[in-house]
Amino acid sequence: MLKIVKMMSLYFLAATLCEQTAASLPQNMLVTDAAIHHVMVSAYANSPKCTGSRGGIMSSAVKIRPEHYGKVVALSQDIARQYRFGDRFNLWVKGRVHDVAFQDRMPGRHRGKVDLLLPSVQSCRQFGRNPGILVPRDKA
Repeated sequence: MLKIVKMMSLYFLAATLCEQTAASLPQNMLVTDAAIHHVMVSAYANSPKCTGSRGGIMSSAVKIRPEHYGKVVALSQDIARQYRFGDRFNLWVKGRVHDVAFQDRMPGRHRGKVDLLLPSVQSCRQFGRNPGILVPRDKA
């Protein structure tokens, strides 16, 4: 019985979070014909802990620089197939809109996820994992 109550509580919590995320989305992001991706957003840093042995080179062959922090994302393979490196997005997470560029890919085991590039492993831990919305920007 307790297990069922816990599962129902988690279900209602998840449903509430989804409603709040959609309801709190800025109006200018809703007036687009582009696909809206509901994603789980986490963070990664230019550190062997996060990137392995790549040595600061993203999948797009761009070297990671300090100006990329908070402005570059890695997309999971299922989302990345629809876009090209350099495509720009609005990422709505934790009550803020980030203008980001797609420059990196996540390993194939991930689905429906986005990683935001941050300066340190500590800042990544503080960022945590959060639900978010990824909206492609119009190519102007």
